[in-house]
Amino acid sequence: MIISRTGLGVNPVRTLLLVNIAMWTVAAILPIRESIALLAIGCFIYMGLVTFAEASEQTVLQKVVPFVQQGRVFGFAMAIELAAAPISTLMIGPIAEFWLIPYMNSDAGRNQLGWLLGAGTTRGIALAFLLASLIGLIVTVLALMSRPYRVLSATYRDSLVNESLAADDPAVQPTDGEDEPPVSDPQE
Repeated sequence: MIISRTGLGVNPVRTLLLVNIAMWTVAAILPIRESIALLAIGCFIYMGLVTFAEASEQTVLQKVVPFVQQGRVFGFAMAIELAAAPISTLMIGPIAEFWLIPYMNSDAGRNQLGWLLGAGTTRGIALAFLLASLIGLIVTVLALMSRPYRVLSATYRDSLVNESLAADDPAVQPTDGEDEPPVSDPQE
């Protein structure tokens, strides 16, 4: 509802990256303390922001990917997203188990990062979340300054790929209402 009122701005690619910066920042703050209130507030903010990220992604993809290729592109994107979860779990699991958790349980870990992450049995996984969030934040900021970002933004701004396709397809053409079937009354 908010997106329908405010829109995504003139550059949804920029909106996507700025929202990701905000989400990575929230994700970096969440593990700092073991707190249900902090978790609830962070999840509420995340749920509000993720709608802007998803809407921006879909808006950009639908405008820059030709209609005839959208199914394949969306399917491939979904496959990559679904494959990322088990792969990242297999990567971070051993790192957390054999390095981060023992480090935060050691005197050196408590002395160096206890002021930031506190003490307790969950502080090792909190360090994993903090590091992942900081890496994500750095990568997103670098993406915002990159040439591919500028190219994609220009492509979105100047994109006529689907407009020219729609102009050639009579099925996509707007009608004057004469060829439309009559609307049935739902009360009948």
